[in-house]
Amino acid sequence: MTDLTRRAMLAAPAVVGAAATFATARGARAQGTDGPDASIPVFRYRVGDIEVFPIYDGMRAFPLQDGFVTNASLEEVQAAFTADMRATDAIENPFTATLLRIGGRNVLVDTGNGPQEGESPVGRLVAGLAVIGVAPSDVDTVVISHFHGDHISGLRGADGAPVFPNAETLVPEGEAAYWLDEGEMSRAPEGRRGGFERAQAIFAGEDLGMHTYAGGDELAPGMVAVDAHGHSPGHMAFRVQSGGDGLLLISDAAHLPFLFVANPDWSVRFDMDPQMARETRRRLLDEAAADRLMIAGYHWGFPNVGHVRRAGGGFELVRIPWPG
Repeated sequence: MTDLTRRAMLAAPAVVGAAATFATARGARAQGTDGPDASIPVFRYRVGDIEVFPIYDGMRAFPLQDGFVTNASLEEVQAAFTADMRATDAIENPFTATLLRIGGRNVLVDTGNGPQEGESPVGRLVAGLAVIGVAPSDVDTVVISHFHGDHISGLRGADGAPVFPNAETLVPEGEAAYWLDEGEMSRAPEGRRGGFERAQAIFAGEDLGMHTYAGGDELAPGMVAVDAHGHSPGHMAFRVQSGGDGLLLISDAAHLPFLFVANPDWSVRFDMDPQMARETRRRLLDEAAADRLMIAGYHWGFPNVGHVRRAGGGFELVRIPWPG
């Protein structure tokens, strides 16, 4: 694993399917308050000896418009919504981070939307961690899949201080090389400038204990980084293995599953390199189907984990049942 500070980076341009066991828990109120709130869902499953907790950060909704899928017509996309028994006028976009307990250490993958002003449907990560008895200071490692704002904004609180004060922060070297480079920012389209500004503000200084990693690096025992570029320049996935059990965390390689798992050659408007993203999507879904891996996506709702099987020209997600 490469050890680079932000200053240095700115200066330099087949396993069987895993069996799951579950435990349910009550929610906790929003950050900064006490007491239970059953509106925050939490569950647990296992990958061999590794405990996995999807942590729900909330959901935003916005109108479904032409161009959300860049290479399919609005009518085709609406038909996919109808086939999934959804209304065709709005997109519900959920956010789910993942906490893994590996060898007595807490490893958090992505940090959600971060602190919010007023009433907000997102920014619930810290409250979700509290449900499972994990305080921000208990997190040992934060792994970032890529630098889009809904994955990195939870690294800092409203006061700018690190939310996870005792954690090292592992970031993809390709993401750091792109988003923290002033030259790349100067050449980027205007609509992307906000992403550069956010990333450079979050990763300013050295108080996040930041190190970079590359595909093939073992980030924790049994957790290996997998190149998954296309959605963003250095976007990463993760293969988690313990004994004969395996899990593929694909982050944003496939967005809403009823659209992009079912139709892996469709491109969501957030993909920065659509052709590469399509190739990555098919590769990861093929791997999960062939190896009978559990697979989890960041925007897959709750629960965000299941298995995929080939169906027609695409794949079908079979979610792990929500425990009763």
